[in-house]
Amino acid sequence: MARDWSKDPLPFEEERQRVLKLRPLRISPWEEVNGRIVVLKPKFQHPLLQRYLLPRLKNPMYRVHLDEIGSFVWRLCDGGHSVGDIEQELKKHFGAAVEPAFERLTLFLAQLFRGRFIRYVGRE
Repeated sequence: MARDWSKDPLPFEEERQRVLKLRPLRISPWEEVNGRIVVLKPKFQHPLLQRYLLPRLKNPMYRVHLDEIGSFVWRLCDGGHSVGDIEQELKKHFGAAVEPAFERLTLFLAQLFRGRFIRYVGRE
């Protein structure tokens, strides 16, 4: 039988508190263009292809252009700021424009993690 989570929201709050303590760290190269971040990702992940094929390509990297909010978050993904710290900075800098801040931030960080642009340091 499925559990009715609406009657017991505590597990969600515990998960939220655990997520707020994570510290994202950039692992992809990046550059800044006109105040916005462009994240670079090699077109091939396999070491042999990277070694022999990438140097021969005209454009060996994918370029992922981040918007203003994404660029702000990217700069804070230095391994020193926790997700909670980044959420507070987002609210302070952008105000109501980023609400719901926690949901937006965690979705964005999950996409960066899946794309192997960031990793988390100090994971429990």
